[in-house]
Amino acid sequence: MFQGSSDDRNEVQRWYVSIMEQKNDCKIRIDNLNLHFATNHVLKGINLNITRNLITALIGPSGCGKSTLLKCLNRMNDILPGVRIEGQVLLENQDIYADTVDVSHLRKRVGMVFQRPVAFPISIYENVASAPRVHGVSHKGTLNTIVQASLERVGLWDEVADKLHKSALSLSLGQQQQLCIARVIASEPEVILLDEPCSALDPMSTMKIEELMRQLAKNYTVVIVTHSMQQAARASDYTVFMLSGEIIESGPTGEIFTSPRDSR
Repeated sequence: MFQGSSDDRNEVQRWYVSIMEQKNDCKIRIDNLNLHFATNHVLKGINLNITRNLITALIGPSGCGKSTLLKCLNRMNDILPGVRIEGQVLLENQDIYADTVDVSHLRKRVGMVFQRPVAFPISIYENVASAPRVHGVSHKGTLNTIVQASLERVGLWDEVADKLHKSALSLSLGQQQQLCIARVIASEPEVILLDEPCSALDPMSTMKIEELMRQLAKNYTVVIVTHSMQQAARASDYTVFMLSGEIIESGPTGEIFTSPRDSR
């Protein structure tokens, strides 16, 4: 069980990251990431590898920085005033914070699903079709194919096939969250970020979303923020425990929950 200074923990973390990088197919590499909101140092020396086609869970108490870290992966924090970011986030070895990066294209590659379903107050069809339209797809037949395939991928097609032109707000909250994931998939991302996607859902809908995440990980790299330790244990392959803006420990989920190295 490791006890030591912050510098000692960071050194152990960097060593562990380097070992995991050798073993795994790294999709995203985070190197010495620091984030400040004005004078508040929110993320402190984050080093982490996120492996392709696995589910990585970010856990820890409220205010520990896990949602902020998640939003760093597609630059959602850029829109906030007073933000200063140092370090690197590499997606397929490309620094996403480089001046040459097209943020719109980045968010196509790294899609995000939020805590509460954000279904648009338009039809179910248009909710999904809106994403490829933003990226230049206009052919009706192509859009029809994308909409159906995306809804099938999230297990919603059979339930909505005969009411595609009804308002998305007529769906249950669980169905709306599935719809939001379908909208992300319609952009053909490489990474899907989910920020507490089940916190507003009932147990049955939560079970569906967790099963959906498992299916998605066959084709996408998935990163989830969750307050539920049970959900992290059930649904993730790799778990990252954060506290006060630092990564205290990370590793395969089974090891983190059964034999952690840090007593916290």
